[in-house]
Amino acid sequence: MNFFVEELSFKISYGGRNCYQLDLGYKVIDFTFCQLLTFRKKVLEYASYESLETIIDGDNFVLLFAADNKHLLFLDVPQLIELRELLLSVFKQKSLY
Repeated sequence: MNFFVEELSFKISYGGRNCYQLDLGYKVIDFTFCQLLTFRKKVLEYASYESLETIIDGDNFVLLFAADNKHLLFLDVPQLIELRELLLSVFKQKSLY
């Protein structure tokens, strides 16, 4: 029996003053810092334990608007969790020591 596991690889890059880019592999979305904060809040809400249970019991995907409703993302549960981890790592405070 063969299994194909698709590795997900979302990336965020800093493109200059107040400009961030989220690379989804098939699409690149430009964010301002405020838009990125709003997007992070939405992703964290959908990736909470209760919301994930609801998503899994339902359709197993979520539609998410990004960058002031300019982009619509269709994300399944593994993609949503990976995006959550990426956004948390971006805003993680680095130690000064």
